[in-house]
Amino acid sequence: MNIRQQLRQQYRLSAGAFSLILLSSAVHSDFSSGFSSELSSELAWSDAPAALSKAEVQLQSEWQYRTADTSFNLQPRLRADFSDTLYAEQPTSRTDNYPAGSLHSSGPLAQWDNVRFDIAEAYADQYFYGVSLRSGKQQVVWGQADGLRVLDIINPQDLREFNLPDAEDSRIATWMFNAHIPLPNEQSLQWLIIPDLTFSELAEPGTAFAITSPELAPQPVAGVAVNQRPTRRPDGNDWEHGLRWSAFAGGWDISASYFNFYHDTPVVYRRLNTTGSTIQVDVEAVYRRSRLFGLSASTAFSSVVLRLEAGHISRAFFLRDDLQNNGISQSPELATVTALDYQAPADVFVSYQLYQSRILAYRPKMIRREISTRHTLLLKKTLLNDTLELSFFALLNRDYNDGQLRSKVSYQLNDRWSLWSGADYFFGNRAGPFGQFSSSSRFLIGWQSAF
Repeated sequence: MNIRQQLRQQYRLSAGAFSLILLSSAVHSDFSSGFSSELSSELAWSDAPAALSKAEVQLQSEWQYRTADTSFNLQPRLRADFSDTLYAEQPTSRTDNYPAGSLHSSGPLAQWDNVRFDIAEAYADQYFYGVSLRSGKQQVVWGQADGLRVLDIINPQDLREFNLPDAEDSRIATWMFNAHIPLPNEQSLQWLIIPDLTFSELAEPGTAFAITSPELAPQPVAGVAVNQRPTRRPDGNDWEHGLRWSAFAGGWDISASYFNFYHDTPVVYRRLNTTGSTIQVDVEAVYRRSRLFGLSASTAFSSVVLRLEAGHISRAFFLRDDLQNNGISQSPELATVTALDYQAPADVFVSYQLYQSRILAYRPKMIRREISTRHTLLLKKTLLNDTLELSFFALLNRDYNDGQLRSKVSYQLNDRWSLWSGADYFFGNRAGPFGQFSSSSRFLIGWQSAF
C-alpha cells in the first residue's frame, strides 16, 4: 500500500467514526438545529508591495444539530482576496501543507485563483459515562500565553499574514479525536489522536509577508545555482498524539502536557553539489518530528492574574551560517512565558508578557542567539457600555531590537453589525523576524454582519 492509499485509509477511519455519530443521532426524535452566518470584509493599505495590500471578503456559516447526548457542528467558509498581494501569481506550494489526497478532507474543497472554499471546522460531540469525545476537524488550545506559541502548537497556522490575524483565525483546524476524561478532586485528562498531518501554510515568495529573515530562511549565495527538491513529507502511518493533565489546587489552575508531533514548518537542508565544473546547492525541505513536554499555571490575586508557562522541545532545528551538517544544527529548546494581567479601574485592562527561549545545545555557527527574549504589552479600554473598544499591542524582540505596534478601534453598532479600524506597524532591523516586514506596515478598516 502506497502513502496516498494509507492516508486515504486513515481519513476514512476518522470520517467513519464521524458518520457513525451522525447516524446514531438521526434515530433520535428529540433534536434541535440552528443555522447562522457572518459576512465580513477587511481592507488594508501599505506602502509596499502595493497601495491596497488586502481586500478580503469572507462568508462563514455555522450549522448546529443537537440531540439529548450528541451535537454536530459544521462551519463552511468562503474566502476571497482581490488585492493579489497575499497570493503569488504562480504559486509553488499553496496546498503543499495539506496531506496528499486531502481534497474534501483537510484542504480546500475548491479553489479558484484568490477564492477558496473550505470547511473551517466540522466535528461531533458525544458524551458517555462522563467522558466527552469530540471527533472531527477542530481547534485545540493549550497553555496560558497570549499570541506566543509555547504550548499552543496543536494546530498548524495560516501564516500568509505572519502573526497579524487573531489566533482563532490563524489556526488551521485538523481532523482528530479529542477526549476529555474527568478525574476526582477537580482533575481532568485530555487525550488527542491526530491522523491529519496538515502543516502551516507559509506566505509565497514575493508576497507581502514572505519570510526573508536570515534567522528563518536560508539566504542565496551570489553566483551559485540552487536546485530546489520536492518537499519531503512524513508518511501517513506516523500520527500525532498528545496527553494533558489539568487540575485546580490551592487557588491555582495547573496543567502538564505531552505532545508527540511534527514541526508545522519544514526544516530546510542545504547540500553543496559539485559535478564537474558545475557548483550548485541542493535545497530540500523536510518535516521533522519532535516531542513537547509542557507545564502551565495561573492564579488570581484580587484584580491581578499571574500566568506561567514552560515548554521543552526535544528536537528543534536552527539555521547555520555555513553548510556544515547540511546547514542545520539540532538542539533541545526550552521556552518560558511569565505574564501579569491587571484589570484596572474604569474598564482598563493591562497585560504584560516576558518570553524567553534558550537553545540548550548551542553552537557558535547558529544564526539565532542562544537566548531569545521578547516583551509584549497589551492595553484595552472599553467605553459606551462596552460597545466601543480601544486596544494597543506592542512587541519588542530584543535579539534584533525589532518588533511591531498594533492599534485597533472597534465599535458594536447593534446585535448584527460591527465596525473596526486599526494600524499594524513593523520596525527595526530588517534581518529580524519582525523588521523584515518594515515595508508591509499597514492601515486597515473592516466590518462584520451577523445574520
